[in-house]
Amino acid sequence: MTLTRALGNANSGLAAASFRAEIAANNVANANTPGYVKRTVDVTESRLGGQSSGVTVAGVTRTNNPALTAERRQAEASAGRADIISQAFSELNRTLGEPDDTTGLFNSYQRFETALRELTVTPESPALQNALYGTTADVVSEFNSLYNKGQQMRIDADASIENAVTTVNTALKDIADLNQKIISLPDQSTEQAALLDERQLLVDQVSQFVPVKQLPAGDGAISLLTNEGVFLLSGQAREIEFTRTPFIGPGATYDNGAGVLSGLRVGDQDITPGSNGTFAVQSGLMAGYFAVRDEVAFDFLQQVDSLAADLVARFSDDSLDPTKAAGAAGIFTDNGGPVDPTNIDGIAQRMTLNAAVDPAQGGLVSRFRDGVGATTEGPAGDATIPANLLEAFNDRQPVPAGTGLTGTLSISEAVAGVTSLIGEERVRSDAVLSSARARAEILSDAEIAETAVDTDQELQSLLLIEQAYTANARVIQTINDMFNRLLEI
Repeated sequence: MTLTRALGNANSGLAAASFRAEIAANNVANANTPGYVKRTVDVTESRLGGQSSGVTVAGVTRTNNPALTAERRQAEASAGRADIISQAFSELNRTLGEPDDTTGLFNSYQRFETALRELTVTPESPALQNALYGTTADVVSEFNSLYNKGQQMRIDADASIENAVTTVNTALKDIADLNQKIISLPDQSTEQAALLDERQLLVDQVSQFVPVKQLPAGDGAISLLTNEGVFLLSGQAREIEFTRTPFIGPGATYDNGAGVLSGLRVGDQDITPGSNGTFAVQSGLMAGYFAVRDEVAFDFLQQVDSLAADLVARFSDDSLDPTKAAGAAGIFTDNGGPVDPTNIDGIAQRMTLNAAVDPAQGGLVSRFRDGVGATTEGPAGDATIPANLLEAFNDRQPVPAGTGLTGTLSISEAVAGVTSLIGEERVRSDAVLSSARARAEILSDAEIAETAVDTDQELQSLLLIEQAYTANARVIQTINDMFNRLLEI
């Protein structure tokens, strides 16, 4: 080997060591940067004329595990859907209240029953008549609030879907732009590695809302399609279509496109979560929002409306109050009238006190004792009507289908049963969330262990790089001394 070739070899080693030091230092600097994965320098032997000619930096490799990343994304999407549903059931459970709570519908029922029972014992007491008025007003207010809560939850979920669609569509366009930039850069360059990190973060973002599969599309570009097989990105981004419904009326549904609510479409493909479509998205935050809008909150409103209709109907029975006009509403009304069996949706919101017993509407609290149709005060000690109302309250009757319950139950038993159903769903959704989160965390930790920067390891690498750099520098110094010696001869 000539001195010139030896000098070239040492120079190439020096350059490679310098580049490796740069990459190692960059790894350490970005150890906590979201989306950054460890880089390693690929060095190969350089040959010239069949002989070794030092080393060449072939490029920079990002440490990744596509299979593990795909699993982690799917697990996080499942956890995201479970989290949305769990939060919804927890919120509804708190709003409805437990049987032993000091607030909530069951508590309102208990106080109403107590006031009614006390009035049957002392029907002449104006204080007890006022107390019963207060508890009936509370029951009405509770139903109104429960309905508004469920309806607002549907409206909020619909708004969240709109925001999610905007986020996903923006991310898809950004990924398409990054694909073009990545294609234009040399393979395994530092610039390309940085763009690959940025793209991975965007794919993660999309997958949180709509789980996707990532496919290579040549020259470093990728395509994305949903787990169910609809392409969201293939060369160009395909827009997800959704139209928000600002006001969601009683009983509004999507109904596979036949209802008033909007679903999700990509071109002519229906990907609406919860629909009967072949390509319906099954997981991710988007699926969670749709589950709340079309299932969780919808079913809750059906249960609340069924309880409200049952209450109005029970106390509208003509046999309870002889002063009431036949077929008219009792002390509870559907917007002033009796229950219309064909129009149950939204009755919890429309429920009011009968104006005859409501002082705020010009009524008299004495009519709780004398009857809603009484034109004059009846006997002060007559507890017939309050006793009839109390019997209706405790009478076991077939429960409305919308409650999700079966059999014959009293009013209190029916509301306790619905409360238990909501509580059971909350516990079940919490368990699903816990399991999904645990799986997502395990996969995330496994991915981090494999792809994240280990600063201790990088510092050790820097020490080895320093040794290589020193050795190559020493070779250059030695060759320089030899050249100087030759010049002296």
